Amino acid sequence: MTELAWVTLRAASLVLLFQAAGAALFSAAFAHRLEHSAPAIRRTGVRAAAGALAVLAAQYLFEPVHLAGEWAGIADASLHRLVLTSSTGAALAVRAAGLAGVAIGLRRAGLAAHSAGVAGSLAALGSFALTGHTALDAHRLLLAPLLLAHLALAAFWFGSLWPLRQLCALEPRERAACVIEAFSSGALWLVPLIPLAGAGIAVVLLPDFAALLAPYGLLLGAKLMLFAALMGLAALNKLRLSPALARGEPGALARFRRSVAAEYVLICAVLVVTAVLTGFFSPTPTERDATAGTPARAPA
Repeated sequence: MTELAWVTLRAASLVLLFQAAGAALFSAAFAHRLEHSAPAIRRTGVRAAAGALAVLAAQYLFEPVHLAGEWAGIADASLHRLVLTSSTGAALAVRAAGLAGVAIGLRRAGLAAHSAGVAGSLAALGSFALTGHTALDAHRLLLAPLLLAHLALAAFWFGSLWPLRQLCALEPRERAACVIEAFSSGALWLVPLIPLAGAGIAVVLLPDFAALLAPYGLLLGAKLMLFAALMGLAALNKLRLSPALARGEPGALARFRRSVAAEYVLICAVLVVTAVLTGFFSPTPTERDATAGTPARAPA
């Protein structure tokens, strides 16, 4: 029961953090093109950042429970001190500071605010390089930039989906179509870099091809299949729905919003799989423990 609560917090933290960071990145890239939806998009990002901060606080309080393997761990002062002085504590602190920067940056418009939001996003996403498998590997200097690129691009994609739905509802059709086309054109080049960076990380971390058949590798495969479905939806948006919206075809806007909602759900599923993958399994030889039924615990 404690493990389920722990991984649920991890998954919720990822979803909210990616939404907040992505909203800040989207605002920095496209706010100058928006007439009516920019304030609503910024409010979405602020709320996601506030929610992520609340979940992070709960996640910190729950780390001693995870370490102890029982609920009594929440009252163990020595375990709290252990978390505070660990790489997990440092990562959570940097993540919280980054999210605070996102929230502050999104409360205002303008270059300074956008810069604060982007800096906060990169800090929050970069915190994942401070702990976990990439931080412990001998090739961490190579893995860290790959991980940051992987996370930043994924956060931009995921965090842009809700703003795209908002601008469809709040902007005139012509302006909405223009922004969607600009986003789709950029995504055409950026999105393929997400699996490339992920593949680079996997090549470094996985000890051999046999690891692909262990739980860590199988979950990577599940993420890849979900990503393939996402690429199909992205192609549909770029090749059919976005042009139809620009032409003003009846029903194009509703179809685009449904497609974006489906993308959002699929990426949420990817983030849940990621929370399980990084929380319970390891690409290293300790995978033997996982295949024997004892998941290898990794720091958050």
